[in-house]
Amino acid sequence: MMYYTARCDIAPGKEEALDRFLAEKVKAFWLSQPGVKGFHVYGDALVGWPERTITIEVDDLASLQRILDSEQRRELRREFMTYTTSVQSQIQHKLI
Repeated sequence: MMYYTARCDIAPGKEEALDRFLAEKVKAFWLSQPGVKGFHVYGDALVGWPERTITIEVDDLASLQRILDSEQRRELRREFMTYTTSVQSQIQHKLI
């Protein structure tokens, strides 16, 4: 099992639109993909501006890479970037 995590700062005035986009489009896309076991969004504003952390649980690196390479995921990412000012992502393996 592994986790794909993306943390983003929200563009001014885009918080509600981003949350709607994540709930209506992004979550449905990820959960429909083979090998995906979970999708979670966490909100935080402790650093002075709103941000979201998205965590996706995936079976293995091959499944994740197939999803990341898909045209549909690239289209969602392009739209996602219109709601954010910066995005950092990482892949973590779950330790047993």
